[in-house]
Amino acid sequence: MPITFALLACAIASAWWPKAFPGSKGLLLAPWMILFAAAMVAGCFAGVLTATGVVALLVMAGICLKAASLETRQQQAGAWTWAAGGFGLALAVHVLPGFHNPLLVNAVRTTPDAVPFTLYANFDKGSVGLLLLACLAPRLASWQDARAAVAPTLVAAVATATAAIGAAWLAGQVRVEPKLGTSLPSFAPTFLFVNLFFTCVAEEAFFRGLIQEQLTRALAHRPGLIFLPILVSATLFGLAHLGGGPLYMAFATLAGLGYAGVYAKTRRVEAAVVTHFVVNATHFIFFTYPALGR
Repeated sequence: MPITFALLACAIASAWWPKAFPGSKGLLLAPWMILFAAAMVAGCFAGVLTATGVVALLVMAGICLKAASLETRQQQAGAWTWAAGGFGLALAVHVLPGFHNPLLVNAVRTTPDAVPFTLYANFDKGSVGLLLLACLAPRLASWQDARAAVAPTLVAAVATATAAIGAAWLAGQVRVEPKLGTSLPSFAPTFLFVNLFFTCVAEEAFFRGLIQEQLTRALAHRPGLIFLPILVSATLFGLAHLGGGPLYMAFATLAGLGYAGVYAKTRRVEAAVVTHFVVNATHFIFFTYPALGR
């Protein structure tokens, strides 16, 4: 089972490797494609995927690749891109069958006063993140791009963590509870790994790399509406967390404004992913996670 998700994480990381390998009939295979195929094969043997799940992922890959191939034809590309978003959303929220995502942590309290915490490794959601990231989300293209993104990402990470977690603390939803040394939960490395690759990447590729980017392009000729894509992507991000309750949704929306803001500043999905991960890791390590029990 670990090899399945290790391969999927490697596929996600390899999205930044521009070199492609020659395949059959002159086709070029990107490294992420090879690793993703290997992850699906491993997932089938491990019982994480069924044939139905493989078909769903191949359909998603086909839609994303089609949208990417039409990038210069905006109207056609837009239709395929939104189709990728809709199909990807169905996968990410586990509507489509064919996946048996393993339970990694079952109703564990990270601190005695925290609500129980459960963690799954979601192959479907992680795969959506990979496909949107590799095919549609604007990424860093050079070291110059990366250097330009460092400062706004650092500012956004600190400001967003302070605002979102600070609001939760003021509302009495969390308290300062550092989990360092022996008090760090044994599953902390697993949590951080899963959260980065299968949560932050997937959510930012969807909410920022797809929704916010498409709205930004559509409103490029309307400078007076420059903040609308930020507000829409942040609001939708908050609504996606409504299952945690109205307060949790409000904190998620506040955090979403930070992620959307740094994406608008850089137009690179990595800035939003790093900011998102810093907020989640700070919450997990230094505060009650996920929230105080009642």
